[in-house]
Amino acid sequence: MSEAVTVLALNSDESGLERIKVNANKHLIVDNTQNTQPVSGAFYPATQPISSAVALTVDGSAVTQPVSGSVSITGSVATTGGALSVANNSMFSSEVISDGSSAQSAGLDISSSLHLVIYGDTNNLSDEVGVEISFDNSVWYDLGLMLYPDGTTGNFAKEVETSAKYIRLNKTNNSGSSETISASVMVKS
Repeated sequence: MSEAVTVLALNSDESGLERIKVNANKHLIVDNTQNTQPVSGAFYPATQPISSAVALTVDGSAVTQPVSGSVSITGSVATTGGALSVANNSMFSSEVISDGSSAQSAGLDISSSLHLVIYGDTNNLSDEVGVEISFDNSVWYDLGLMLYPDGTTGNFAKEVETSAKYIRLNKTNNSGSSETISASVMVKS
């Protein structure tokens, strides 16, 4: 076992120094006797449940907060460096696709933005959603990007960066029954 050494470190508000213990490799020794200790790194599963009988406050402290369940966005969402707009960007709106059939959404002009988020949901948990691009809204190219629905909820989402002028979704249903799909594109202006 390494011998602990006490060193001085600048405190979190940079107003003074505090004593901390480190081992011979200069790693912080956490003894967990006074406060809750933050944990970082990869977890399995990625989303950890919260056991709390009180409401949690999301304070915009620049810490990423997980979101689960269904999220609905309309209008514009303010972001750093622009706004995400979802107005009139529906690609599929409760589109029903028969088994063994395919559907393509109409082309959406995305020339005003390089950054987009494609998101939606389907009751077909086994078949992927294809993404196609065009520079003239008539000749389409497979982007080589497939969106796979979550195996439980059917939700899918993917951030995309492209310099194409148009984008559309292509969906083939081989599930054995009718599929209902909804999908939209948020563009960052």
